[in-house]
Amino acid sequence: MNNKDIAGFSLIEVIIATLLFSIIMLGLINYQQALFNKHRYFANYLRANKIAFQLLDSYPYTPNEIIPSGWHYKITNKTYNAQCKMVVITVNASNNQVAKQQRLFCN
Repeated sequence: MNNKDIAGFSLIEVIIATLLFSIIMLGLINYQQALFNKHRYFANYLRANKIAFQLLDSYPYTPNEIIPSGWHYKITNKTYNAQCKMVVITVNASNNQVAKQQRLFCN
């Protein structure tokens, strides 16, 4: 039997291919995890803005059932002129994200 009849890969080639495949897969997993974290961040930010708008729409009544547990909100009134006031609502999400919305209310 001569060497021309032997076909296939050597052990070194298989180890190198496996190593390259595992490095590529680790990179893809880290990329997917980063995408998931950003998605969760922006989803919470959009939810906080939606809650702030709902609180502004229901002002001066504040329904506590729309605030998720662990989240906080603050309502600030500033006098704009003799007939109007500026209402500022700040919603703090559980991961220290802040959404701030304001609206002018006039008589």
